[in-house]
Formats: sequence, structure tokens, C-alpha cells
Amino acid sequence: MKKKVLNITNLSCPMIFLKTKQFLKENKKAKKIILVKGRKDFQLLSNTLKKNFSLTIQEKEDEIFEIQLN
Repeated sequence: MKKKVLNITNLSCPMIFLKTKQFLKENKKAKKIILVKGRKDFQLLSNTLKKNFSLTIQEKEDEIFEIQLN
């Protein structure tokens, strides 16, 4: 299975939601990883994604979070 990564560490709300929605539409069959910066943006995005996906979360350096969608 291919792995696709969306790096939205340079964006903030509401752009992170728009980019994520587009990313999910374009990569339906691939393993998806999203990188987001900032605890607030991470919490907002992960709470939204939890409604439809099972998540695996890792905290990287400098408040960068890696969200894997299962």
C-alpha cells in the first residue's frame, strides 16, 4: 500500500481543514499521514478526524504532530 503524507505545518485554521479534506478525497486507498503544527490546530483537526477514522498519533519536535489515519 502506498503511503501519502500531507505536511500542513505552515498552515493554520481554517486552511488545515480545507487541505485535509482535499488530501482525503485524492488519496482514498493510500495510507495517509498528516503533519500539523501547534497543539490547538492538532486538537481541532484530530477531533474532527476521529469521527470517521481510527487515528495513531505521535508527537514530534517543536509541537509538530503526526496523525496516521487507519
